[in-house]
Amino acid sequence: MTELDNQWSLSNLGRDELLVWLEPWAEEFVVPARSTITMRPPSGRAFGEVEWTPEHLVVWASAPTVEVFVDGVLLDSASAAISVPEGLTKGMLNIVFAGQPATRLGGAPANMNQRVTLWGRIKRRLRW
Repeated sequence: MTELDNQWSLSNLGRDELLVWLEPWAEEFVVPARSTITMRPPSGRAFGEVEWTPEHLVVWASAPTVEVFVDGVLLDSASAAISVPEGLTKGMLNIVFAGQPATRLGGAPANMNQRVTLWGRIKRRLRW
C-alpha cells in the first residue's frame, strides 16, 4: 500500500486496458492502453491508498469526493457528485463486506495483496 498526497495519476503504458476500482464508491474505470488516469480530491485533502492484484488496481480514497480524469477529460462519476460521510474508512468497509465476497470486485479476497498463483488464476477464470 502506498500513502498518497493530493492528486494521483497513473499511465497505462501496456497494450491492454487497465481496470481501476475506486472505493468507497465501488466505481470501476477502464483505462485504455497508452492513456493516463488522474484522480483529484478537493484542495487540501489527502488522497488515500492504492492496492493491486494481478487483474486490477483498487484505489481507497479518504476524501469525501474525487474527480476522475482519463487523458485530461473529466469523467461523469458518482465519486465527484456523491460525498462520502466523514470518518468512513477502509477498515469499516472491510468489516461490513468481509463475509460477502461477491460484493467485492470479482469476489476478490479480503486481503487484496494476497499473491495468487498462475494455477489459482486459471481455476478462478474457469470457475472451478
